[in-house]
Amino acid sequence: MYEIYSLRWQVEIIFKIWKSIFTISNVKPVKIERFKCQLYGKLILLVLSSAIMFKIRNELLHKEQLEASEIKSAEIIKQYIEKIYLNLIKIPSKVDSVLIEISNCIKKNGRKSHRKGQKTFFEILGVLHNYQEKTCRFAS
Repeated sequence: MYEIYSLRWQVEIIFKIWKSIFTISNVKPVKIERFKCQLYGKLILLVLSSAIMFKIRNELLHKEQLEASEIKSAEIIKQYIEKIYLNLIKIPSKVDSVLIEISNCIKKNGRKSHRKGQKTFFEILGVLHNYQEKTCRFAS
């Protein structure tokens, strides 16, 4: 039961990221049209950031066997989001290099800290175990 309860925290972490890092709860009194524009902009930012974060975290997990922190990864991506946006508009071919830069930064600074004796999210779901089994089968 404890393991299932700890998975619930993954949802809480996502909401914490949205609220504290991307400040979705900060809304100034404005006309409804402007509010809608701001809301759509933040939702696009969240989708883009989440897609980048989950892809990079997945790559690091499978290629490097490193589990990256959701919160640290989101903070790093937020620092680079303007650079991604500007490159998408001006030099789309340069976006790959920015994504590689983000990945390297997350690899270096975004590692998840673990409590001794506690299973991680991926261990509870069996993702890391299943991946290690597949790797061992292919290596044989």
